[in-house]
Amino acid sequence: MLGTAALVVTLSILSGFEQTLTNNVLGFTSNIEISSYGNRPLPDYPGTSRYLIRKVPEIRQMTPFVERQAILRSPRGVAGVVMRGVPATDTTVLALKRIIAGRGLASTAGDTVDPIVISKGLAHQLHTDVGKSVAAIRFNERLRTREDILANLHKFRVVGIYSTGMSQYDDMLAYTTLPAAQAFNGFSLTQVSGYDIRTPTLESSNPVAAKINNMLHYPYVARSVYDVYPTIFAWIDLQKKPIPIILGLIILVAAFNIISTLLLIVIEKTRSIGILKSLGASNGGVARIFITQGMTIAVVGTLLGDTLGFILCLLESQFHFFKLRSEIYFMSSVPVSIEWQHYVIVSAIALILALSATLIPARIAARMRPLHALNFA
Repeated sequence: MLGTAALVVTLSILSGFEQTLTNNVLGFTSNIEISSYGNRPLPDYPGTSRYLIRKVPEIRQMTPFVERQAILRSPRGVAGVVMRGVPATDTTVLALKRIIAGRGLASTAGDTVDPIVISKGLAHQLHTDVGKSVAAIRFNERLRTREDILANLHKFRVVGIYSTGMSQYDDMLAYTTLPAAQAFNGFSLTQVSGYDIRTPTLESSNPVAAKINNMLHYPYVARSVYDVYPTIFAWIDLQKKPIPIILGLIILVAAFNIISTLLLIVIEKTRSIGILKSLGASNGGVARIFITQGMTIAVVGTLLGDTLGFILCLLESQFHFFKLRSEIYFMSSVPVSIEWQHYVIVSAIALILALSATLIPARIAARMRPLHALNFA
């Protein structure tokens, strides 16, 4: 029971880590990001979008963005950010689906002041809140005089505050609408910094990015999410490497427990085995008794372990008992992913190993000689 529960919980947590990290990363970028060398503006984004969507059928969605470093200032604080402008109706930005206060960009049509959505950490750093105004200064090495600063100054109103749990990235990004970002950076209405592209699967992002690079030349460059955030995905792969060791140790302990339990039963029931064999019980009949005993232990233990593991995972997913430091783990609590495949695989392996583990004690019991068994003290 404990071995099965430990396996199920371990697999659920590891799967939850991978899914949560991947989803959080895709909240800040997409499967593929097209940008330019030297951060120069890319022209004619409507024409480029139509061309790529027509030539690359793997593209499921293509969204332009405008991105540039900026300084946000409120009456009580200042912070450096990356200002990212996206269409107000953009649904590819996962961060904007995690609004914890206020609203997203889609509901800001008609506002007289350009909207901005910032993270919980930035709101705390700037000592600001929803409905208050902040000033954004476009980062420029030529900002030397008061006139230069005023020329690069832009007013925004905080309309929403979001949190994804990845504080290191949350506190670097602020979102506004695409037209507001174009005006802030001095772009025309057809100029953008790049494009976010969604592909059918995350695994297809590398080959699709290579295909786009073969079609678009300088200054365009396409990078998959694996290229943009290599350290995070390397950490995910590192999380998977200890799985065989952990599972192997738990399986070995469970198998030895079954063998030792049945061997003790064989020793305790030696005289009973002798009586059965003296009454005519065959070797196969005695072996079947201990195999049935072992499989009963395995089935009951596996079912109880699956139930215990499911309850623990369900409680953690609902109430988040175990907290994590988001600045280290990129999430605020231990994530779990309850998947039926885990229960099927673990249960099947447990029953197969249990059946194998019962064969040794059953064979020992079956080969006992009646005379020696009856004389056993």
